Amino acid sequence: MNFLYLFFRKPWQYIHLKRYRTIVGRTNELESSIQSLGDSQLEREIEDLHARAQALSDIDSLIPRALALGREVSWRRLNMRHFDVQLMGTLSLYEGHIAEMDTGEGKTLMAPLAAFLHQLGQADRCTHIATANEYLAARDAAWMAPLLQGLGLSVGLIVPGQNMSDRARAYQHDVVYATAKEIVFDSLREPVRQKKTSTVDAILRPQTQLQLDPKYDFAIVDEVDSVLIDQARSPLSIGGESTISSQWQLYNKSNQIAGQLIRGQHYRLLQDDRAVQLKDEGRAEARRRAKDILRLLPPGHKLERYITCALAARHIYKLDQHYVVREGKIVLIDESTGRLMPGRQLPDGIHQALEVQNGLKPSAELRGNYMTTFQTFFRKYKKLAGMTGTASMAAWEFSTIYNQAVVPIPPNKPSRRALLPDTIFRNRKSKYRALIEDIVRVHETGRPILIGTGSVQISEQLSRMLEQRDLPHEVLNAKNHAREAEIIAQAGQPGHITVITNMAGRGVDIKLGPGVAEKGGMYLISTDRLAFRRLDLQLTGRVGRQGDPAECRFFLSLKDDLIKFADKKKTCRLRQKTRSRRNESIELPGAVRIFEKVQNHFKNISRKQRHRIFQSEKQRERMKAQGLWEDWMDLR
Repeated sequence: MNFLYLFFRKPWQYIHLKRYRTIVGRTNELESSIQSLGDSQLEREIEDLHARAQALSDIDSLIPRALALGREVSWRRLNMRHFDVQLMGTLSLYEGHIAEMDTGEGKTLMAPLAAFLHQLGQADRCTHIATANEYLAARDAAWMAPLLQGLGLSVGLIVPGQNMSDRARAYQHDVVYATAKEIVFDSLREPVRQKKTSTVDAILRPQTQLQLDPKYDFAIVDEVDSVLIDQARSPLSIGGESTISSQWQLYNKSNQIAGQLIRGQHYRLLQDDRAVQLKDEGRAEARRRAKDILRLLPPGHKLERYITCALAARHIYKLDQHYVVREGKIVLIDESTGRLMPGRQLPDGIHQALEVQNGLKPSAELRGNYMTTFQTFFRKYKKLAGMTGTASMAAWEFSTIYNQAVVPIPPNKPSRRALLPDTIFRNRKSKYRALIEDIVRVHETGRPILIGTGSVQISEQLSRMLEQRDLPHEVLNAKNHAREAEIIAQAGQPGHITVITNMAGRGVDIKLGPGVAEKGGMYLISTDRLAFRRLDLQLTGRVGRQGDPAECRFFLSLKDDLIKFADKKKTCRLRQKTRSRRNESIELPGAVRIFEKVQNHFKNISRKQRHRIFQSEKQRERMKAQGLWEDWMDLR
């Protein structure tokens, strides 16, 4: 199916959308008769539908009625009626495809109906709805529970910190809401937990004998490109603390030595792979400066390991962009969503080097890890589906790795979102000066403004600039994400200014206040182009929803972080052409193309990383099948 789909994607999509419209048309014909039913009659109809489905080997003839009943239950229980395009998206999910729908089209309401169709006639089936973050999992489980229960399905929720018995019970429900990472980590924790359970524990604490026993039957992944593409660049692993104690003196001395080495002469930065490569001169210089500290090296460890970690902590991982310091600990930031990831560690001593770099005591490294990848884990489901607004840009990868086809679902209302040309300056100072003036201009009209930034640091810097101009605003970043729903709920009100770091996987609607649509809708400004074009599109997708008017503009400079990865000759040539316009915007097509080429570069690098991980995992699976790989070999 992969190559046929890739070569004939447009006709394939056209045929499927035409069939979906036909089914939805039959559903609409049944709507008036379903609406006339009383509540008790509606319940009996749903019970009868389940019974009829059990007697059939193919339920296709029942799908229009099932959709009509689901739509009516949603209206009565949630006061929300599925649009025709949402029913088309539901059919796409039910068939195991990726439904590509613009942000704000109501994807959350589609997943319960897809789970209902999957459950018809098969009481032992289970659907896992994997969300982008814990907040959305809890919100969607509570929000959609009345609809699912009205359709005869039970709802479970998996959240971090949940005790074992509650977690085991949650997995026994018909529909389970959780983050993708929680489901994956549960599959890794379970064999470790079972091995640690002793006979004494089984007698004194019977709950330790509980097994999670999740059913890998049907998975619906929200923000599927963020989960299965962006977050699949590195394996997922769990483990315990290393038996090798952390040597503060060793890490501290390595940090000092790293500050004395010269880039280019002693080491190279491999920005694409976020790694440091020591040259022979660097190794010799590091050992010369180390002196007595070499005696602290654990058995089998080399000084170069600690030096490269210290260099990475100094030059690659940045405070308030890749991590924050909270309560005396390094907490990583998910770069695609801007959320904190407490409890996660960077591997191979880099996390400990970051702790020393920030004046913290180094924690123990994690060792003895059980490992898997998103590619391996989600391919174990009998059926996999997903939904997002930007899947087409990764259609080839979805098809070849996950055997997933992308079905673009048309919007309920035509988009009125205007994407204005990028405004590019020679330096950041000019960029921010023009950006603030643009904010002042639009703010005077009373339109709400959403400002997207690429890091916590930039969001706080921009906040200080707004304060200097006496512009009231709210800031949403990894440091105060607890107020997310409150801040987003007010972002569309007249005159509101909201500064936010990353928008992928937020899943919260920005509703326009009174009179805002007549003034032109929301005005979105971004201070950066992000590494991946899909993330930019997800940001612009937060405004102009359901046919609302909106404008989007990116303010960029030739000193932005992304330009570090651009072709230096072309960048220098562009600077030469524009040296007489230091404070003016650069209106040359070549300036825009520089950013586009860097994003394509990152896209290719990321795809190659995932391909390497995928091929390595396939090799491991082949060796397991041949009896050449044992489970203990997953420990490292």
